[in-house]
Amino acid sequence: MKTICIIESCDTKYVEAAYMKELVEKAGLKALVLNTATGPVACANPDDNGKVVDVTREEIALAYGTPWSEMEPKTKGEKIEYMRSAVTDYLDKLYKAGKIHGIVSVGGLQNTTMATSAMSVLPIGFPKVMATTVASGTKQFQLVVGEKDIVAMPTICDCTGMNIITRRLIANAVSCCIGMVEHAGEPIRKGDKPVIGLTLMGVTNNGCMAAVQKLEEAGYEVLGFHATGVGGGVMEKMAEEGLIDGVCDLTQHEITNEYFGGGFSYGPGAAIRLLKTTANKVPLVVSLGGIDFVDYNVKEADAAVPGWQQRPLYYHNATTVHIKINEKEARDIGMIVANRLNSSDHKVKLLVPTDGMRHNTTKGEALYDAAADKALIDTIKANVGPHVEVIEIEGNLDTPAWGEKAAEIMLQVMAEAGIPGKKD
Repeated sequence: MKTICIIESCDTKYVEAAYMKELVEKAGLKALVLNTATGPVACANPDDNGKVVDVTREEIALAYGTPWSEMEPKTKGEKIEYMRSAVTDYLDKLYKAGKIHGIVSVGGLQNTTMATSAMSVLPIGFPKVMATTVASGTKQFQLVVGEKDIVAMPTICDCTGMNIITRRLIANAVSCCIGMVEHAGEPIRKGDKPVIGLTLMGVTNNGCMAAVQKLEEAGYEVLGFHATGVGGGVMEKMAEEGLIDGVCDLTQHEITNEYFGGGFSYGPGAAIRLLKTTANKVPLVVSLGGIDFVDYNVKEADAAVPGWQQRPLYYHNATTVHIKINEKEARDIGMIVANRLNSSDHKVKLLVPTDGMRHNTTKGEALYDAAADKALIDTIKANVGPHVEVIEIEGNLDTPAWGEKAAEIMLQVMAEAGIPGKKD
């Protein structure tokens, strides 16, 4: 019988936990309720005696090395942080022992923090569902999902017991997890073909998709990662974990948003861009797609990029504007790229387009600025080490011809690494 783990703070969410357990068991599955309460009372029902709670907070805390009695005098924040780490470790051990097949939770910020921290150690493909008050308003999606495939469901109203809304939404969340466990729910595993990770975004799509097609024709499975928010960072982490055999990192847009400290494509993945792939000796081809502009909501652009209206710009839609970087910013960003490439102690091929790093950047188009492009490219060329081979490819990066040439170089790198493709 498959088991669904339910993580709840049963001092405040006992009723919800009981309802969730009931739903799981009615579906013919086993429910395993982990209590992560940090309040003075461990459980809203002191006479529970295992009816709902299967693993107490005392068991979780002790398994992580500290009796709960030693946690009692600590602050609420210290208790929450300890239990977050403790339940994450506990869940990781349950998964590795093959004792759980899905996980679901419901709650506010405290419960979301604990549950999603635990979910984050589970592999992509393993069923994870979080019904949360946090998935609403202006809060960052990153707070809930991080870099994993956590299904986030807004609870609409606060979780203060059962009512016409929470009853239905909790049932939906549990049913979502049950459905994945019963009909899918397998962690991803590599197939017969070697895997190449490739970064792209809308403004580099034409060139990148041409590269994808050529790589697939050569017998590789290609995973495309959207170079906004967490996409590039997830790709690098998957390469670190051995799920990706080679990286064709054609779009580095997150680095520019990191430099500006915000923007539509800003996310936690930016801080590691280029660092994991250069550190782990994965076969690596890099280019500069989308690195020549920053994207902002029009209402935020004034504070972030003063005078942006006088720069080359392009409206992606009614609310988001693409703003060309200037020469100073280009030199600064060029140094970031060069320094990160220099952190590698193995060979890297850097592909430089001669006529623009995205669409709308050739002469006469909205984001054309030859001086800024030259400042960026010259800075990188002047500062990369001898292990970085700079290869110029004629044309604009966002064209099929350019993408095909990039793919040819990636194929050479994979062949040199002894990782040939496997055709059907």
